[in-house]
Amino acid sequence: MPFHLVRHFTLTSLLFFLAAGGALGYYYRDMTLSRMLQQQESGNIDLTKVFANSLWQRHFSSLLEESRGKNPQELKNNSHLREIHADVVALMRGSSAYKIKVYDPAGRTIYSSELTQIGEDKSANPGFIGAINGKTQTELVHKAKFSAFEQVVENRDLIQSYIPQYAPDGSTPAGVFEIYSDATPFMAELRRAEIQLGLIVSGALSLLFGALYLIVRRAQSIIRQQSNEKLHTQQHLAQSEKMASLGQLVAGVTHQLNTPIGFSHNNVSLAISCLKELTTPLMVAARLCELVQRLPPERGQITLNLGKSREALKKLSFRGDELNDLTLMLGDVLSGLEQMRELVANLRDFTRLDRSKVVDADLNAALKNVIYIARSSIPTSIQIFEEFGQLPKVACNPSQLNQVFLNLITNAAQAISGDGRVVVRTVANGSEIIIEVSDTGSGISPDVLPRIFESFYTTKPRGIGTGLGLSIARDIVENHGGGISVSSQPGQGTTFRITLPLQAPDTVLAL
Repeated sequence: MPFHLVRHFTLTSLLFFLAAGGALGYYYRDMTLSRMLQQQESGNIDLTKVFANSLWQRHFSSLLEESRGKNPQELKNNSHLREIHADVVALMRGSSAYKIKVYDPAGRTIYSSELTQIGEDKSANPGFIGAINGKTQTELVHKAKFSAFEQVVENRDLIQSYIPQYAPDGSTPAGVFEIYSDATPFMAELRRAEIQLGLIVSGALSLLFGALYLIVRRAQSIIRQQSNEKLHTQQHLAQSEKMASLGQLVAGVTHQLNTPIGFSHNNVSLAISCLKELTTPLMVAARLCELVQRLPPERGQITLNLGKSREALKKLSFRGDELNDLTLMLGDVLSGLEQMRELVANLRDFTRLDRSKVVDADLNAALKNVIYIARSSIPTSIQIFEEFGQLPKVACNPSQLNQVFLNLITNAAQAISGDGRVVVRTVANGSEIIIEVSDTGSGISPDVLPRIFESFYTTKPRGIGTGLGLSIARDIVENHGGGISVSSQPGQGTTFRITLPLQAPDTVLAL
C-alpha cells in the first residue's frame, strides 16, 4: 500500500500545531496570571498596610480584645461597628477594593464590609489557615454576584488575598485581613491579548504550514517519480535476469529438442525410402485390383502375361513386413513430436507475458513445470526429487514465482560438483505455504552468507550470473507478503526456505 506523505504530513502537522498553539496559549495565560497575582498580592499587601496604619491601632486591635469570649450575635451587636464601618468605607472609597474582612486568631469574622457576615467562622478556610501561619494566600476567583462596599456587582473577576497582621512584637499573627480587589479590567485586557496572540500565532503557523506543505508536496512528487523509476528499473532487471536464466537453459533445451528432432528426421527419411521401395508393388497391386474389378462375374480366373515384367519383378525386395516397420517409425516420430510439444508448452508457461496478473495458482504444478525446464540444463548426475504436500490454491503472480523457483533450483544444481541431489519440498502450514529447495552441494561460507541477497553480489566466475537472481527473488517474495531465508553448512549443503501467504497483498508488483 503506497505511503501518502502529504496526507500524513497534513494530519500530523495540524495536530502538532494545535497542540503547540494550545500549549503556548496555556503558558502565556499561566505566566500572565502568575505575574498579575503577584502584582495584585503586592497591591493588597500595601492596601493592608494602609488599613493597619490607619485603622488597626484605632479600631481593630481594641476590637480583637473586645471579641474574646463573645458569640457571633454579640460580635454583630458591637457598638463600635458603625464607626469602624464608616471609617473603612471612607478610606476605601475610590480604590479597587470591593470587600474587606478581619479575622481573629480563632478564625472568627470580627469585621466585614458586608456587615451580615460578621461572626462567621472561617477557621477551616485554607486561605485563613495559610495566613494565620504567616504566609500570604492569593487567588483569582470569579463571582457571578458579589456584595461590594456600597453596591452589588455581577460577573466580576476578583483577587482574593488573605494577609497576616502581626502583633506589635512581630512574632505571631494577631489576626488576618481578607481583601477582595477588582481584576475584571485586567482580565478583559488579558482576553483581548490572548485573542490577538492567537491570531498572530495562527497566522504564523498557517504560513509555516503552507510553506512546509508545498515542500512536502514537492517531496512526494519526487518520491513518487523515483519510486516509478525504481519500479521500471526493477522490471528491466527482473526481465534481464530472467532472460539470463533462459539463456543458460538454451543449451539444455537445444539438446532436449535435438534428440526427438534427430530420430524423427531419421525415421521420416527411412519411411520415405521404404515408401519408394513399395511404389512398384503398390502399382502392381493397384493394376491387379483394377483387372479384378473389370472381370465379369461368371469368370473366376485371370491369366497374367509376365513375359515383359518378369525381370522387373525379380528386382523387387519386398518382404511383406515393411508396413509394420513403417508404422513403428511413424509412431516414434509422433512420440518425438509429443516430447517437443511438451517442452514448448512448458517453455510457454514459464515465459508467459502476463506478469502483472494475480491468479489462484497451484504451486505444485508450477514447480513441476519449473523442474521440467530446469532439468534441460542440469547434468544427469544430479537428481531432482519432488516432495510435494497437498497445497490449496494460492493467490499470486505465477510468472514471478516461477522465476524465483528456477533461480533457486538452478543455483542448487550449480553448487553440486559431480553426483548429488536437489530436493524440492512443499507443505501447507495454516494460512501460509512453505517451499524449500535443498541441495547436497558445497554450502555457503559464513562470511558470504550475509551478502547473498545483495544486488550484483555473486561468487560465480566472471561471465556466469548477474548477481541479481537472489536479490530479485527476495523482492518478489516480499512483494507477495512472504519471506525468504537460508541455512547452510559448508561442505554439507544449503536450504532456501520460502514462506508465502495464501492471499496476495496489494504489494505484488509487476517485477
